[in-house]
Amino acid sequence: MLKITAAAMRVMTEHAERDYPNEACGYLAGTGDTITQAFPVANAAASPTWYEMDPGEQLKTQKQIRQEKLEHLAVYHSHVATEAYPSPRDIERATAIQDFYGGYYLLVTLKDQGRPRARAFTIRDGNVTEQHLEEV
Repeated sequence: MLKITAAAMRVMTEHAERDYPNEACGYLAGTGDTITQAFPVANAAASPTWYEMDPGEQLKTQKQIRQEKLEHLAVYHSHVATEAYPSPRDIERATAIQDFYGGYYLLVTLKDQGRPRARAFTIRDGNVTEQHLEEV
C-alpha cells in the first residue's frame, strides 16, 4: 500500500488544476511507503494530451530530492478529460523508465471539474496494476 500526506496530495492536485487545460507533471518523494512531498515540474510540451518534463527542471528537482534525503517514489501527471488510468502512451513510457522513479505512477483526473481524483499504479513490462493509495 502506498500512502500520501494530505499536503503532498494538495500540492499535486492544485498543480494539476493550475496547469489546466494542459497536463501537469512532476515527482513524488518521501520515505518508505509514504509520499511526503510533491515536486511540480513544468510540462515542456504544454499539451492537454501529452506531457514532457522540462529537462532543466527535472535535474534541479532530482537534486533537491537527494539533498533533502528523500526517496524518489513516483512520477505523476494529470489527465484533463479522461479517467485517472494509464493510456497506452503512459504505459509505454512508464515501462521504459520504471526502474528510475521508484515504480509508482500516480494519475490525477480533472474530468469532473473542481473534483480532482488521484489513483496509483505500478506498470511493469506493459502490465498495469492499480495500487491502494491512502491519504494520511
